[in-house]
Amino acid sequence: MSTVLPGPRSSLETPVSGPLLQRVHVPMLARALGGFSVGTPFWSRADRVTAFFPGLYLVTDVRGRIVWLGKAAGALGVTGRIAQHRTEPWKRQVFDRVFVAEADDRITGPALEAAEGWAADALNLRSRMPHRTWPPSGAWPALVGGHTV
Repeated sequence: MSTVLPGPRSSLETPVSGPLLQRVHVPMLARALGGFSVGTPFWSRADRVTAFFPGLYLVTDVRGRIVWLGKAAGALGVTGRIAQHRTEPWKRQVFDRVFVAEADDRITGPALEAAEGWAADALNLRSRMPHRTWPPSGAWPALVGGHTV
């Protein structure tokens, strides 16, 4: 794993991992989706994830450290987004488990972005993974927080 500080990197370099995944982290994904959350979050191996719906996902490496937090929408949902990630060599090597929180199909793009930002804040990833960026979470109360499906 690379210990190089954030900056330009080749597609073969692995960025610094985030914190070790804790039990409280996974439910935060569903909480970030607010009233758009559907079901209980679940996990899958990165190379076998089957989640053809929109949602949030948290990826860990083989040691259980968080390496990615993202959102997915569109026809292939989380499965399609993870497949896109896995075209990058370092992600194919590092992505081990994917924790998925399903969102209702009616979630809007801005609401999904706000949920991703809220999750990054709740998991304190902005400071723990400074090489990554996430959408702002300021619109979360209006777009997600008060919504019921």
